[in-house]
Amino acid sequence: MFKPLCIAAAMLAAQSAFAFDNQANHYRLSIDKDAKRAHVEADVWVEGRELVLFNCMPIPQLKNGQADLIEKLAVHDMAGGSVALTDKGEGEYEVDGDRRLRLSYDIRLEHDKYQWPGGNEEVSYHTDEGLMSVGYPLFIVPGVKMLGQTEVSFDLPTGWKANTPWRSAAKPATFVVDSRRELVNNALFFGTARAETFKAGGVEMTLVMGKQYWKRRDAFISMIDKQMNSYQKLYGRGPVADRFLIVINQGDSGDGGAFAGSFSQYLKDDGSEVSRPIWGKVMAHELAHFWDGHSLVPKHESEEWFKEGVNDYVTVVTMARNKLMDRSMLIQQLENLARGQNVARNVQGLTVTVREAVKDKHRNWLLVYGGGTIAGLAMDVELRKASQGKVSLDTLLNAMYKEFGHQGKTYEQADIVRIGKAISGVDLDPLLNNIVATSKAPDLGPLFKDIGLRLEQFGMLETYLLRDPTATPEQKARFTAIFGVSY
Repeated sequence: MFKPLCIAAAMLAAQSAFAFDNQANHYRLSIDKDAKRAHVEADVWVEGRELVLFNCMPIPQLKNGQADLIEKLAVHDMAGGSVALTDKGEGEYEVDGDRRLRLSYDIRLEHDKYQWPGGNEEVSYHTDEGLMSVGYPLFIVPGVKMLGQTEVSFDLPTGWKANTPWRSAAKPATFVVDSRRELVNNALFFGTARAETFKAGGVEMTLVMGKQYWKRRDAFISMIDKQMNSYQKLYGRGPVADRFLIVINQGDSGDGGAFAGSFSQYLKDDGSEVSRPIWGKVMAHELAHFWDGHSLVPKHESEEWFKEGVNDYVTVVTMARNKLMDRSMLIQQLENLARGQNVARNVQGLTVTVREAVKDKHRNWLLVYGGGTIAGLAMDVELRKASQGKVSLDTLLNAMYKEFGHQGKTYEQADIVRIGKAISGVDLDPLLNNIVATSKAPDLGPLFKDIGLRLEQFGMLETYLLRDPTATPEQKARFTAIFGVSY
């Protein structure tokens, strides 16, 4: 009669042996004096049987991507016993988990010797002032989920400082992160580069700049402040995270990468005033991702046109309203939309839809970004026409953010259409499908006419937007209302 009780007790004991111990995870990253190698010691609760180095990108020289730069990976239990490890390739490892394990491994900090699909600004690179790295190539983490908070400490070369978007802990050079995403999906800078922390749009910002840009920091901070305030007003409140890190250094791509609470940007020149519409647009685009991208998250990758393209439209609109882009540069940006679709369809010969283009985002960026920007402009114009100017894309984004700007909530095109109809009575679905669900370049002449511009195109590349001599007062007023720029 006591046998079932004994079995139940044994099962309970077995379950409790694998129960989360409610302890913090710990990572200690040590960088050697010449920043060529790093060493990691960690103890972490591993739920399931997977350890992962996320976001590995196989390239011809490294078949397992960033994981090929990991060396001497060893796993032990908390008593010091060796734990078997199976390398499944591309940063995936199998272990006997459901317990706390100790990890030890080295990293060859050679990422900037290789060309990565998203650029080194999204992986890692050296400067004469230190090392920028995203968390992905540094931290091997549980693959199923990561329980509890994580404490991260750094042992750095003399004179170096760790710049992160994380909360500082009580101990020196130690930080606390609340999730796996916050740990790996962020840019970090280790070194002697100067940094400044300030408030913008109610968010704590830390700006780390290469020394050639430091003299221009006031111009950067001013632009960041204007854009952050505009986004906060547009979306109705701040983003999910409340502190951000921005890392700026020189790089030929002039591009950037946005992460959970940070972004890394390359600038081609010295950040001059004359080139501000160029470097400023990249920076403003990445700042906008803290709302549309990281707080407002699409359900499917096919909605990337909204996350990237509509985000780009919002970037251009707010920069024009903030006088960070004059009318001449604004017109060039609009001309690029028509030119880009011509190049994508007739020069590159792309036949995928804008929704499908995300499957090869870096090759198809003219469709993903450009097509999405056109969709943003088209929705803005359609909403304004349907409501006699009382409703706009601003209204739509504000309503979407109220509903979906929360952790765990995601949207899809049907939600965009539903909210658009609720605020204006207009059905945006046919309009959007004509842009994002077609394999042909849309006719943009009527769209530009609705904002008082005449589109002229010759051959593959020559594209001009002129003031339309037949534009109505309503069309001219619509141009000014959207961009805050005199017609």
